[in-house]
Amino acid sequence: MNAILTTIDRRGLLVGLASLPAIAGAVALSPPASASDPLADTLAEYYAKISEFMAIPTDEITMENEGTLVAATYGPVVEKLWHATPPTTSIRGVTEAIRYAVEQDCIIDYMAAAMLVSALAFLDQERVS
Repeated sequence: MNAILTTIDRRGLLVGLASLPAIAGAVALSPPASASDPLADTLAEYYAKISEFMAIPTDEITMENEGTLVAATYGPVVEKLWHATPPTTSIRGVTEAIRYAVEQDCIIDYMAAAMLVSALAFLDQERVS
């Protein structure tokens, strides 16, 4: 029972991540493909792999195959972001890193969160200009 709840909770979390409206905004604001940034590119890959996992019908995910499915989709990117975070080399990378932190709603200091939201709005505006 506990293992089933873990699958449901993880899937619920991923549903929330995959449906973030800002992801579409991030894609819409993306600079040309030639402007590569290791962190921003890895975050984009992460969102794509989360979407791949979310496309798997729920009834096809079992306790026996979940690890394999995670390893085939978003698992390696999570490991990279967690244990070998790529450097950011552009304003795009900084913007996407802040966007990720804000969207995770994990910052306990409300003033810090508000400042990051303000900084993100500025960076997004700079990228559009």
